[in-house]
Formats: sequence, C-alpha cells, structure tokens
Amino acid sequence: RSQHTQTFDTMLAKTAARSSAAVATRAVTRSAVEWYGPDRAKWLGPFSDNAVPSYLTGEYPGDYGWDSAGLSADPETFAAYREAELIHARWAMLG
Repeated sequence: RSQHTQTFDTMLAKTAARSSAAVATRAVTRSAVEWYGPDRAKWLGPFSDNAVPSYLTGEYPGDYGWDSAGLSADPETFAAYREAELIHARWAMLG
C-alpha cells in the first residue's frame, strides 16, 4: 500500500473516533433533560403531582420539588443562598 493510502486510512480512523465522541456527547445532553424542567424526577416520584410548590420549576440543579421550609420562596433570598452554596462548594474543593 502506498503512503498516501495509509495516511488516508489514519485520517478516516481519527474522524470516526471524533464522530463517535460527538454522538456520546449528544446522548448525554439529551439525558440531561430528565433532570430539569417540569418532567424532572421529584421527591415523591409519581405522587408529586400538585405537591410541588409553584416557585420550584426545575430551573436549577437539585430541584426535586421539595422545600418544606420555604427557603426558596423569595427569589432574592434564594439567589443569596445559591451564591453562598457556590462559595462553600469552592472552598470544599480546595480540600
């Protein structure tokens, strides 16, 4: 086989590897829909209908529709709690 054919085969193999990685990324992106929005998993599972407060829309990570203390009822307070949680998480990652 010629050098040109071997180079082409190598390029083709690399392109196929990149393509399969892109497909895997798209699959992960599609499955992320399960965690956000109105159809996300909720704390009571199928019994959560009408039990989720109206202000919990599934917009933020970790929103399973449960807020018994009403900590996220006020948007400004919720934003402050979210910011504090990010700061604490960053400190925790430092070790």
